[in-house]
Amino acid sequence: MHCASMGEFEQGLPVLKQLKNQYPQFSILVSFFSPSGYEACKNHSIADWVVYLPMDHPRKSAQWISEIHPELVIFVKYEFWYYYLAALHQQKIPVILISAIFRQHQLFFHWYGGFYRSMLQFFKHILVQNEDSAALLKSIGILDGVTITGDTRFDRVLEIARNPTHYPAIEQFIQKEPVLVAGSTWPEDDKELQHFVNHHPNIQMIIVPHHIDQDAIRQCKEIFPGAVCYSDFERDWQDSNQYKGINKLIINRMGMLSSLYKYATVAYVGGGFGAEGVHNVLEATIFGKPVVIGPEYSKYLEVTQLVEQGGVIAIRTTQELNNTLQNLFENKEICSSTGKKANEFTITQTGATQKVMQVIQENRLLIN
Repeated sequence: MHCASMGEFEQGLPVLKQLKNQYPQFSILVSFFSPSGYEACKNHSIADWVVYLPMDHPRKSAQWISEIHPELVIFVKYEFWYYYLAALHQQKIPVILISAIFRQHQLFFHWYGGFYRSMLQFFKHILVQNEDSAALLKSIGILDGVTITGDTRFDRVLEIARNPTHYPAIEQFIQKEPVLVAGSTWPEDDKELQHFVNHHPNIQMIIVPHHIDQDAIRQCKEIFPGAVCYSDFERDWQDSNQYKGINKLIINRMGMLSSLYKYATVAYVGGGFGAEGVHNVLEATIFGKPVVIGPEYSKYLEVTQLVEQGGVIAIRTTQELNNTLQNLFENKEICSSTGKKANEFTITQTGATQKVMQVIQENRLLIN
């Protein structure tokens, strides 16, 4: 399975777990494009090997595929590497694309996109998230091997919600106070939140920056004076006087966010004030938490649907953010009903993993 980064790995993980369970005789190799994905997953127990994908090159790609000679290759969501796909096709190795989503503006659907359209022909099956994606593929003649399965991320967040990690130090920090969990934030998000946090000392805030390198943490601490880093708090939390009165905690450790949302009264998911748009809201909605985001979310189908359903609230200005958060924290009924809508929608979208497995089994892409 090849993933661009950590997000795509999480998306593909439910499928890998099913494959490992049903086809235990096969080994699993996971490749990454980004260092962040590789570093986070290089020791993951699901895989026998975790590697960087070598450069997409006509000779080297074919050589690498010959060396590992996979029985099945899975690309996740957006990954299209011409020479790898051509080599897999030439060597008669089936390759599928899962949780794919297509949009009209992509190069595949322009008159000059012939090269990109040719790559789609190399896939044995393209498993898309929605009907619009299937219709776009049909419009360029991709008819066979297209199946609407949905998005496997919904299955992944459901699995996490059923078995969340418990953090005693976090439970000590929040105690019984209302909690705002701000996940995957950038400095733009932190600056938007700054006013609300400074004027509500009774609310415990957990900030999880998108990046946790030294510079990012330093910048976060500058925006939130008096905040404590989780690594320090975890070491000393049993000394009840050490951090008395602290209401801002910065998480400077990877891999915690998806379970931290369970502690939230309200969740804020970052990225919505940047060009790339909002990050993963599903990790919060699966716990039935009302979610607030910035204005950039139109690229993401599930977020658009959640906004329409009333489970996610999109804001554009600092004042809107302040008003929205205050309303959610002060009005328990609105907070509860918003979270319920978020959870109900997320649950209804699960089941994509089983549909992916059905395609693999029915087409005998792997054989016991």
